[in-house]
Amino acid sequence: MRTPRPSRLSPTGLSDGPAPAVPPARRKLTIGLAVLAVVVLLMLAWFDGGEEAIHPIAEPVALPEQAQ
Repeated sequence: MRTPRPSRLSPTGLSDGPAPAVPPARRKLTIGLAVLAVVVLLMLAWFDGGEEAIHPIAEPVALPEQAQ
């Protein structure tokens, strides 16, 4: 008796052959988008990550009197 399962699948349900190749255009697009995302993050970090100038505190501070 023949099984209804396709012959290209193994008993675990995974293909025994190699995985299908990714087209070069899709691979280039994926790498390009990843590089673009890294560049955008670096530009955002450079723009927003600078140190702010230190401003002096110019307020009077009330100190308790010393007991002698």
